[in-house]
Amino acid sequence: MADESGIADADWESVAKNLLRGQLMTKGLSYAKLAEAMAGIGVEETEVSIKNKVGRGRFTFMFFLQAMTAIGTSRILLPTLAELQQGHGVGQGGAQTFAKKVSPSDTD
Repeated sequence: MADESGIADADWESVAKNLLRGQLMTKGLSYAKLAEAMAGIGVEETEVSIKNKVGRGRFTFMFFLQAMTAIGTSRILLPTLAELQQGHGVGQGGAQTFAKKVSPSDTD
């Protein structure tokens, strides 16, 4: 089902998953390393539970914030509505697209 913007729910889920995966790629981290990093801030997640959440593209914003905090991400560039309508970051290759779109102030 698409919303008023013409973007389907499945595409929103794909973008959410690809944003998270793109950040992991940028930092060279696996789901196992993300689980370790999250444990470091007191959040208990397993590699399998993370894989399941990310694979579905359905997770809470709280989980996303915890993951970003755990891996040290302070800024994320979100796609514009026009980019989303053009399929930017949707589907296969979306994570790589987001991994390339990094704020200059967020690089280590």
